[in-house]
Amino acid sequence: MKTSDHLPTCSSTKTNITILIILLAVASIMPFNRVIAQNSNNFTIGTTEAKPGEKVTGSLSVEAGIDEATFIPFTIINGAKPGPTLTLVAGIHGTEYVPIITAQKLAQQINPYEISGTLLIIQIANIPSFQERAVYYNPIDRKNQNRVFPGKKDGTISERIAYTLKTEIMHKSDYYIDMHGGEVNEQIVDYVYYCANSPKPDICRKSKMLAHAIGNKYLIPDDYNAYSDSMMSEYSEVEAFRQGAAAISLEWGDRGIVKSEEVEAALQGLKNVMMSIGMLEGTPVMNDHPVYLVNEQSVESAHDGILYTFVERGQYLIQGTRIGYTTDYWGNMLEEYLAPISGVVIAVKVAPSIKQGETVFRIGEPRANADE
Repeated sequence: MKTSDHLPTCSSTKTNITILIILLAVASIMPFNRVIAQNSNNFTIGTTEAKPGEKVTGSLSVEAGIDEATFIPFTIINGAKPGPTLTLVAGIHGTEYVPIITAQKLAQQINPYEISGTLLIIQIANIPSFQERAVYYNPIDRKNQNRVFPGKKDGTISERIAYTLKTEIMHKSDYYIDMHGGEVNEQIVDYVYYCANSPKPDICRKSKMLAHAIGNKYLIPDDYNAYSDSMMSEYSEVEAFRQGAAAISLEWGDRGIVKSEEVEAALQGLKNVMMSIGMLEGTPVMNDHPVYLVNEQSVESAHDGILYTFVERGQYLIQGTRIGYTTDYWGNMLEEYLAPISGVVIAVKVAPSIKQGETVFRIGEPRANADE
């Protein structure tokens, strides 16, 4: 019997079945959210654009002004599904290495088809300080990058970096984490500053949630009423807060040492934050029993000289404990340092060199409840 023109031959039927099987197999290994949940919004930083489901890298130019130019490297991971924008900023200080390495690794690990919303990672905000291994200060203008916000469009390089972060990054962020760590000359505990007593209670509540999600042992409530609108914000997270983002500032690691276990803990903390804000699937583990540090006190050096200290980060001190001293360059005693309150050592200088006006150590009173 002749085959009808309207019916497939046996050969063509087998071919169609084979094609169907291949298509089903391909569909089975493709992420389901590519089909059912597309984010319709492109995300742009400077001239770099990321479409939904894309991971792209770029750099923000900080043009030359009264001093030289620089750039800010970043990665945009634009999720396939809609959601919040989380910004992570590392490298505001040049030798705070744990956050920088953590930012690098997180950018490599996150798949845009696994997240809802946009993850924006600033790997190194202060390239000049990083390149010169400069502690605290930008080597070009000798300013502390985290004391010049909101910056100036026509200011020095540190001020222009701050201005670029404010105008290009902060106002696009729903959540903002400024990531720091102990520089090469200091020991510091892993802590988080979060917003307290703010006229923006909803953003303040979200900031506290970030602090509990990140997993650091010590939490320090920061009274945002202390930063009046007539004052400079100075700090990165304070400016981000003013721009409408829930913001925290944290510390990871000390003395510039990068330990794999500290990087892994930092990565887990950031992923836990992403789960907490609905960006990443999973059940977050909140730090429900942190140690709150209040009534933070600092002791500064009155002299240039050679520093000797006797305490370590995390150590509990009784008020009046002798914690160190400074000599002149010939070994003559210049001053002794005593603990001004009883509490936990938050940070302590460990390098022998000290300058007049520098903070030798910081201490805070531990509390089980921030409202005590």
